[in-house]
Amino acid sequence: MTCFQPAAEALRAQGCRLTPQRMMVLEALYHHPGHATAEEVWARVRQHHPYIDLSTVYRSLQFLKSNGLVSEIHPANGPAQYEAAQSHPHAHAVCRVCGATQEIPVDWLTSLIEALRQEQGFIADVDVDVVGLCAACARGREELARSNPA
Repeated sequence: MTCFQPAAEALRAQGCRLTPQRMMVLEALYHHPGHATAEEVWARVRQHHPYIDLSTVYRSLQFLKSNGLVSEIHPANGPAQYEAAQSHPHAHAVCRVCGATQEIPVDWLTSLIEALRQEQGFIADVDVDVVGLCAACARGREELARSNPA
């Protein structure tokens, strides 16, 4: 069984297909360290399939996102970033100044998702972005405040 077999089966159950283009985009995300912009996905796919269009990558990302196979985050200063959907709940800490993004494992999400399923019959797709300042930008702000007292 390939790593794409569960994705293909999930799409088939919804009456959709995992086309070769969608599979290429998903594979690029699986092999990309961290989060990737659409342009980064496109560059990776083009290494082996130079004929693929950037618009095809965007359409594939949106399709995969709408079917729960890809997650999307929106940094404050930059384009949307994507990652293959994770089997474990997690959140993202996104710096509003520099756009740096890091994953935050959050155990309480697992219990929330399970409670929703058991009590409401609700199957949740959780996407949490915590926006604030990364350590480097917070230090820079403090240094600026110290050097320019009011």
